[in-house]
Amino acid sequence: MQNRIKKIDYQKALEKAMRYCVYQERCILDVENRLLAWGLPKSDWDKLIDKLIEQDFLNENRYIEDYVRGKFLIKKWGRNKIKAGLLQKKIRGAEVEEKIMSIDEAEYKKTINYLIEKKRVLLTQKDDLELRDKLYRYLLSKGFESEIIVEELKNC
Repeated sequence: MQNRIKKIDYQKALEKAMRYCVYQERCILDVENRLLAWGLPKSDWDKLIDKLIEQDFLNENRYIEDYVRGKFLIKKWGRNKIKAGLLQKKIRGAEVEEKIMSIDEAEYKKTINYLIEKKRVLLTQKDDLELRDKLYRYLLSKGFESEIIVEELKNC
């Protein structure tokens, strides 16, 4: 059996892309992946994406802001993991750094302490050094900076 990609015309793709972008914030890579799945010829991609940007259906700055806020507040990710996630979406630049650094420092440390307490309950290590090592590695995997983790582990 052969997999076929249905080809759609520009106008239908534009309408579908508008609905797709209205549903939630999207980045250009998300839209390009969708256009590929829809089978729209690559020659129409730039025109369609420009139209979405022009009509404010697609806005990278808004996407970056929502991504950073969502990943920090909901998923409890650190700055490094958020930055890596945006790089995966092929988004980089000064706006990314600005939005990531706009995370409130007190809120950031509060989140680290929350994660330490939450994880500490789940760990059964009796040795304090081993416990700190596990907590340190856990927080690193969540994308928090090494210096801040060490500082907060000393305070616990």
